Parts: sequence; structure tokens; C-alpha cells
Amino acid sequence: MGKEILRLVTPNQLAALEQALATQSIFQLWFLMVLPMVMEIGLEEGFRSAIVDFFIMQLKLASVFFTFQLGTKSHYYGRTILHGGSKYRQTGRGFVVFHAKFAENYIFYSRNHFVKGLDLLLLLIVYNGIYVVYGWLLVVCTVHIQSFMV
Repeated sequence: MGKEILRLVTPNQLAALEQALATQSIFQLWFLMVLPMVMEIGLEEGFRSAIVDFFIMQLKLASVFFTFQLGTKSHYYGRTILHGGSKYRQTGRGFVVFHAKFAENYIFYSRNHFVKGLDLLLLLIVYNGIYVVYGWLLVVCTVHIQSFMV
């Protein structure tokens, strides 16, 4: 189907093709962000409870926190695998909730979240620059890649 789309479309009809691909990409991104959260809660509490909890959490913007938490976990898992294992050492202190300043959070999370976010931002800027210069070619390559993935 992707080859047929590319054969029929002309550069003047590019806007409609871009809109169709953008809608598909937004749905795929949403699905990939939601799936881990629903699966984790579903395995722990049951899938009916997971669906109800999912709608409640969307009202509280919990998916943003969940994404940040997964980034933290993946960073430390990757660091453990690359640089050696770590052990949990009990300190004897209880769990304490306290207010942390932005500077402290930035220092703690800059390496594993903000730097990666800036890397992605830089890649998006480069992608946009390439798209402006080679727009039609980029859409053709994207349609070919997506047709092979299906």
C-alpha cells in the first residue's frame, strides 16, 4: 500500500499525506506511552482496575510522572549493567517526604533526564533542518520504512 501511495502522490499533494502520517504517528506515540502503564497496573491489580485507574490518572496528569519514573529506572538499570552491580544498603531511616528545591532536582536528574531531553531536542532541530531542505525525499523514505514495518 505504501508503494501505491508514493506512486499516486505528487509533491503538490504532500500536505494531505503529511497529515495522514502525523495522525498515525501521534496515535502510535500515545499508545506506546500508555501501554507500559496499563500493563504494569493490570498485572498488579487486574486489567479492569487498570482501565479505571488509567482514566483517573489521566485527569491527574500521572502519565507525565510515570514517563519520568521510567526514565529514571532505565537510566539506573543501564548504569548498573554498564558499570557493575550495586547493592541496597539499609540505613535504618524511615521513608520521609520533603520539599526539594529545583536546583537540587536539576543536579540529581540532569544527567539522566535533562541531558537526554536536550539531545532529543537537538535531534529534532536537525531533523527539521533536513526536512526543510529534503522534504519530499524524507516523506518518501518515511512511507517506505513504515510500509516495511507493517
